[in-house]
Amino acid sequence: MKKSTFVFAAAFVLAIACGGASTPDAVVRQAIDAVVSGDGEALVGYLSSEGIEALNGQVEELKANPEESAAFLAMMDIDVTVEEVENMDAGDMITWMLQSELMQAELPDFSTMEIGEPVIEGEEAVVPIVLEGESEEIELILENGEWKLGEMMGM
Repeated sequence: MKKSTFVFAAAFVLAIACGGASTPDAVVRQAIDAVVSGDGEALVGYLSSEGIEALNGQVEELKANPEESAAFLAMMDIDVTVEEVENMDAGDMITWMLQSELMQAELPDFSTMEIGEPVIEGEEAVVPIVLEGESEEIELILENGEWKLGEMMGM
Protein backbone atom coordinates (compact mmCIF):
# COMPACT_ATOMS: atom_id res chain seq x y z
CA MET A 1 0.00 0.00 0.00
CA LYS A 2 1.38 3.40 -0.92
CA LYS A 3 2.35 5.53 2.06
CA SER A 4 -0.05 8.32 1.14
CA THR A 5 -2.84 5.76 0.90
CA PHE A 6 -1.83 4.36 4.28
CA VAL A 7 -1.97 7.80 5.88
CA PHE A 8 -5.42 8.66 4.55
CA ALA A 9 -6.82 5.16 5.10
CA ALA A 10 -5.52 5.11 8.67
CA ALA A 11 -7.03 8.51 9.36
CA PHE A 12 -10.31 7.38 7.84
CA VAL A 13 -10.56 4.02 9.59
CA LEU A 14 -9.37 5.08 12.99
CA ALA A 15 -9.56 8.45 9.79
CA ILE A 16 -11.93 19.91 10.64
CA ALA A 17 -13.41 22.07 12.74
CA CYS A 18 -11.57 24.84 10.88
CA GLY A 19 -14.01 25.45 8.04
CA GLY A 20 -13.67 24.25 4.51
CA ALA A 21 -11.15 25.55 2.04
CA SER A 22 -12.23 27.27 -1.13
CA THR A 23 -10.57 24.85 -3.57
CA PRO A 24 -10.00 21.09 -3.59
CA ASP A 25 -6.22 21.48 -3.73
CA ALA A 26 -6.34 23.83 -0.72
CA VAL A 27 -8.28 21.16 1.23
CA VAL A 28 -5.64 18.57 0.35
CA ARG A 29 -2.86 20.94 1.44
CA GLN A 30 -4.63 21.77 4.72
CA ALA A 31 -5.41 18.11 5.43
CA ILE A 32 -1.74 17.22 4.92
CA ASP A 33 -0.76 20.09 7.22
CA ALA A 34 -3.10 18.60 9.84
CA VAL A 35 -1.47 15.18 9.42
CA VAL A 36 2.03 16.65 9.74
CA SER A 37 1.11 18.66 12.84
CA GLY A 38 -0.75 15.71 14.41
CA ASP A 39 -4.02 17.67 14.57
CA GLY A 40 -6.74 15.04 14.42
CA GLU A 41 -9.54 17.52 15.14
CA ALA A 42 -8.50 19.54 12.11
CA LEU A 43 -8.20 16.46 9.90
CA VAL A 44 -11.66 15.22 10.86
CA GLY A 45 -13.06 18.57 9.75
CA TYR A 46 -11.87 17.90 6.20
CA LEU A 47 -13.73 14.58 5.97
CA SER A 48 -17.07 14.24 4.24
CA SER A 49 -20.11 13.50 6.39
CA GLU A 50 -19.94 9.90 5.14
CA GLY A 51 -16.30 9.68 6.20
CA ILE A 52 -17.06 11.13 9.62
CA GLU A 53 -19.94 8.70 10.06
CA ALA A 54 -17.68 5.74 9.31
CA LEU A 55 -14.98 7.12 11.61
CA ASN A 56 -17.50 7.64 14.41
CA GLY A 57 -18.56 4.01 13.96
CA GLN A 58 -14.96 2.95 14.59
CA VAL A 59 -14.82 5.18 17.68
CA GLU A 60 -18.01 3.63 19.05
CA GLU A 61 -16.59 0.14 18.50
CA LEU A 62 -13.51 1.08 20.53
CA LYS A 63 -15.62 2.67 23.25
CA ALA A 64 -17.78 -0.47 23.53
CA ASN A 65 -14.90 -2.25 25.26
CA PRO A 66 -12.57 0.43 26.62
CA GLU A 67 -10.26 -1.94 28.49
CA GLU A 68 -9.49 -4.02 25.40
CA SER A 69 -9.28 -0.90 23.26
CA ALA A 70 -6.76 0.78 25.58
CA ALA A 71 -4.63 -2.39 25.40
CA PHE A 72 -4.96 -2.53 21.61
CA LEU A 73 -3.99 1.13 21.27
CA ALA A 74 -1.00 0.54 23.56
CA MET A 75 0.24 -2.05 21.05
CA MET A 76 0.20 0.77 18.50
CA ASP A 77 2.33 2.95 20.80
CA ILE A 78 -0.70 4.98 21.88
CA ASP A 79 -0.71 5.33 25.67
CA VAL A 80 -4.25 6.17 26.77
CA THR A 81 -6.29 5.33 29.84
CA VAL A 82 -9.55 3.43 29.89
CA GLU A 83 -11.26 6.69 30.87
CA GLU A 84 -9.75 8.48 27.87
CA VAL A 85 -11.07 5.75 25.57
CA GLU A 86 -14.52 6.03 27.15
CA ASN A 87 -14.56 9.79 26.51
CA MET A 88 -12.78 9.98 23.16
CA ASP A 89 -14.17 11.37 19.95
CA ALA A 90 -12.95 10.96 16.37
CA GLY A 91 -10.57 13.90 16.65
CA ASP A 92 -8.96 12.43 19.77
CA MET A 93 -8.46 9.07 18.10
CA ILE A 94 -6.87 10.58 14.99
CA THR A 95 -4.67 12.86 17.07
CA TRP A 96 -3.45 9.91 19.14
CA MET A 97 -2.68 7.95 16.00
CA LEU A 98 -0.87 10.79 14.25
CA GLN A 99 1.23 11.54 17.32
CA SER A 100 2.28 7.94 17.97
CA GLU A 101 5.88 7.07 17.18
CA LEU A 102 4.70 4.00 15.26
CA MET A 103 2.57 6.11 12.92
CA GLN A 104 5.18 8.84 12.60
CA ALA A 105 7.68 6.24 11.43
CA GLU A 106 5.26 5.26 8.63
CA LEU A 107 4.48 8.78 7.43
CA PRO A 108 6.06 9.81 4.15
CA ASP A 109 8.14 12.95 3.75
CA PHE A 110 5.38 15.43 2.95
CA SER A 111 7.88 18.24 2.38
CA THR A 112 8.53 16.84 -1.10
CA MET A 113 4.85 16.47 -2.01
CA GLU A 114 3.67 18.11 -5.19
CA ILE A 115 -0.01 18.98 -5.50
CA GLY A 116 -1.36 19.25 -9.03
CA GLU A 117 -4.28 21.16 -10.46
CA PRO A 118 -7.66 19.77 -9.42
CA VAL A 119 -10.02 18.34 -11.99
CA ILE A 120 -13.52 19.41 -11.00
CA GLU A 121 -16.64 17.79 -12.43
CA GLY A 122 -19.76 19.15 -10.79
CA GLU A 123 -19.65 18.32 -7.10
CA GLU A 124 -16.69 15.96 -7.37
CA ALA A 125 -13.00 16.71 -7.74
CA VAL A 126 -9.76 14.81 -8.10
CA VAL A 127 -6.49 16.31 -6.94
CA PRO A 128 -3.34 14.64 -8.29
CA ILE A 129 -0.36 14.48 -5.97
CA VAL A 130 3.16 13.16 -6.27
CA LEU A 131 4.64 11.94 -3.01
CA GLU A 132 8.03 10.29 -2.74
CA GLY A 133 8.00 9.75 -6.49
CA GLU A 134 4.60 8.03 -6.56
CA SER A 135 1.51 9.50 -8.20
CA GLU A 136 -1.78 9.38 -6.37
CA GLU A 137 -5.22 10.91 -6.81
CA ILE A 138 -7.24 12.24 -3.91
CA GLU A 139 -11.00 12.38 -4.38
CA LEU A 140 -13.10 15.16 -2.89
CA ILE A 141 -16.78 16.04 -2.88
CA LEU A 142 -18.56 19.34 -2.52
CA GLU A 143 -20.69 19.17 0.60
CA ASN A 144 -22.69 22.14 1.89
CA GLY A 145 -20.55 24.47 -0.21
CA GLU A 146 -17.22 23.12 1.12
CA TRP A 147 -14.78 20.66 -0.44
CA LYS A 148 -14.32 17.56 1.71
CA LEU A 149 -12.21 14.45 1.39
CA GLY A 150 -14.52 11.88 -0.13
CA GLU A 151 -14.32 8.15 0.24
CA MET A 152 -10.80 7.48 1.37
CA MET A 153 -8.37 5.69 -0.87
CA GLY A 154 -8.16 1.97 -0.40
CA MET A 155 -11.48 1.84 1.43
